[in-house]
Amino acid sequence: MIAILADAFVKATVLLVLAAIVTVFLRRSPASLRHLVWSLACGGVLALPLASALLPNWRLAAWPFDAEQATAPVQPSKPRAPVAAAPAVRHETAASTSPVADGAVRFRLIPDWTTLVFPIWLGGVGAVLLLLAVGMARIMWLDRLTRPVEDEAWLILVEELSLELGLTRHVRLLQSHGPAMPMTWGIRRPAILLPAEADTWTAERRRDVLLHELAHVKRHDFVIQLMARIACAVYWFHPLVWLAAARLCEERERACDDQVLRAGATPSVYATHLLEIARGLRAVHATSLASVAMARPAQLATRLIDVLDARRSRDTLSARSAVPAWIAAIAVVVPLAAAAPRIAEPLPGSSAIDTITRLPSPRLMQKRAVRHPAAAVDTLRGCSGETRHSHTSTSVENDDVSINFTLGNCTVTLSSVGKFEFNGDFTDIASVANGGQVVVAVDYGARDRRVTFRRGSGGTLERIYKVDGDVRPYDADAKSWFSETLTYLFRRTGFMAEERARWILDTRGIQGLMDELAELSGDYTRRIYYQAAVQSGKLDAAGYERIVTLAGQTISSDYELAELLIAVSKTQPLTERMQAGFVTAAKSIDSDYERHRVLTAALSRPGLTPAMEAGMLDAAGGISSDYELATLLIELNGARPIDEAVRPAFFKAANKLQSDYEHRRVLDAVVKRTGTSPAMLLDVLTSAKTIGSDYELAELLSEIGGSYVLDGALRPPFFAAANTLDSDYEHGRTLLSVVERGDVPQPVVLAVLASAKNMSSDHELSELLMAVITKVRMDDAIRAAIREDAGSISSQYDRGRVFEALARD
Repeated sequence: MIAILADAFVKATVLLVLAAIVTVFLRRSPASLRHLVWSLACGGVLALPLASALLPNWRLAAWPFDAEQATAPVQPSKPRAPVAAAPAVRHETAASTSPVADGAVRFRLIPDWTTLVFPIWLGGVGAVLLLLAVGMARIMWLDRLTRPVEDEAWLILVEELSLELGLTRHVRLLQSHGPAMPMTWGIRRPAILLPAEADTWTAERRRDVLLHELAHVKRHDFVIQLMARIACAVYWFHPLVWLAAARLCEERERACDDQVLRAGATPSVYATHLLEIARGLRAVHATSLASVAMARPAQLATRLIDVLDARRSRDTLSARSAVPAWIAAIAVVVPLAAAAPRIAEPLPGSSAIDTITRLPSPRLMQKRAVRHPAAAVDTLRGCSGETRHSHTSTSVENDDVSINFTLGNCTVTLSSVGKFEFNGDFTDIASVANGGQVVVAVDYGARDRRVTFRRGSGGTLERIYKVDGDVRPYDADAKSWFSETLTYLFRRTGFMAEERARWILDTRGIQGLMDELAELSGDYTRRIYYQAAVQSGKLDAAGYERIVTLAGQTISSDYELAELLIAVSKTQPLTERMQAGFVTAAKSIDSDYERHRVLTAALSRPGLTPAMEAGMLDAAGGISSDYELATLLIELNGARPIDEAVRPAFFKAANKLQSDYEHRRVLDAVVKRTGTSPAMLLDVLTSAKTIGSDYELAELLSEIGGSYVLDGALRPPFFAAANTLDSDYEHGRTLLSVVERGDVPQPVVLAVLASAKNMSSDHELSELLMAVITKVRMDDAIRAAIREDAGSISSQYDRGRVFEALARD
């Protein structure tokens, strides 16, 4: 049981830490998305034990040890039969370390504490589930005793709001006899509980409260709450599970608040509703674990800040947009559930004590008895096959070097203490510092070779050459072997790559370096040699083009390819002849960050033709990260003017942004840039049509309306975009930005008043009309339009304010 709980603890920790990291990166995203992440995490920790039992084990050496195997007692081997006349042997065991008198028998009872683990865990599960059961029973009791709401106004309102939210299930309205906190529960027959004083609420508070609770019903928050509580019961010993459940609750309430504000509620008014409800009402006793309450005081402070934060994204989360999150959760949970520790198999007969001297195996005897000429088989060319155990490691610390790599079944090592130098053509060791040494060894499997270099007493270089441990003379065969070994080491590890590449350039030229590139192994090594060619100054335009093309085909590491392309863009002007190869190489980079780096370096170079800029932007369109693509487009907009030839490619890339926030960031940068042409602004407004967030679209339109004169060309697309805003608050502040700019022409004012007819909020419409009256030069046409808009205001107070201000004007 310890092994099961330890395994569950580790896997749940991994899953919850990943969820926490994801939510940190999503802190600017809508609360509904973060709530989905925590919901999947809580569901994932519940699914892990079941999936672990059903899936085949995936053995991992780095996984925590198997507790059951570690605590299993070691069975002693069966003793051999005693040999006649053998001397008596006294045995000492861990159970008895002191001498015992003859004939006495002593017992020691050692309690096995591991047997208590399961009852303790089960007791914790039962305690949490008991509290949940009490809460469920209390809800059932409330459901039976509280009376249903019969007021027709309430019933009509809940039907209208259900239709507005697309809610198909019938929702029952119940009203308590006292000051109960609004809450919801139920799966098949969801219910909303209202306090006794709800009949005295204003129409605005009724709408906001019902919208909040209906949002819970639509999102199935009651079911998710039960799932989180069950996860807390199963993992009652895990603090991260309780923390995840708390974060789930917080994001749930924020998501429902966003739903209310998206529907047109005024943030300040809604915040007042939350504060007054939290102060005056309390959740019904013993229901907090099994119900979804509207405003718990413990969460109120951060919720009020979020409600009043106009910069927060309040987008909805559709079923289609949630599919990637589900796929990602499955991709994490399934391998995590299958992960298991790798158990080392015991060696045959390891538990028995064998006192008979073992004879060497026939294979070993044959190896020792038969010696073949080493030079005939000891070559790394015969070891060039790759195996799944191949690896390369290089460590350089001060003057000490340690290199190890495998080539097929062969292992090559170089280790040094102190400084040393190679000869001119990198085929031998030229010198070693006093007190230092260099050892190069190759293990071919059946035999090995080793050579040690150290400084002799007279300052000469000493070489100690061994084959299978036997000292041999350092003759021509040994020199040939060592030269081949060094060449393989340089090509495989990239050690001394810059120095060796320069030597090849100096002695063999560019073609010699190109020939050497075909022999290299490893992206780092290839990049260093390519970069040496780039920085040599010996390449013509065709050579640069060839380097870029070959690099895109032979370097698979995104980082190494990006480093090379950046070096090329900084060294050589990107001619039209190089463009195709450069863009193709950039497109082969899968990492959004690395592709961003490459294109930023290229686009910052002077002298790019519009066709080349368009080609770079086409490559940028393959960046899937909205942040990286948006940052690249903003950098490009700030670095150079977006002329007529580049403009289509720029906005084509901008329109690929899925994030409303990043999309707005890019368009906002264009709007704020000095010298933005009317044609660019038209493209901005056209691109803005795909922004689904009312807040982000209103931010962009407010910037345009407050900074530019909406002449005949800009006016229709601007107000067409403004009319797509569903939130009256965002619609109102967009139109206010136009009015408050000052000196607004009459056609623009009339367009503002025509757009205002789409606003349903009395408060927002009256505020806009009051601003028009006080800030705009009035004429008969404007007054008539104001009267027409004011006539649609149902609130006598707000309508009266407008007509009173109009009469004073």
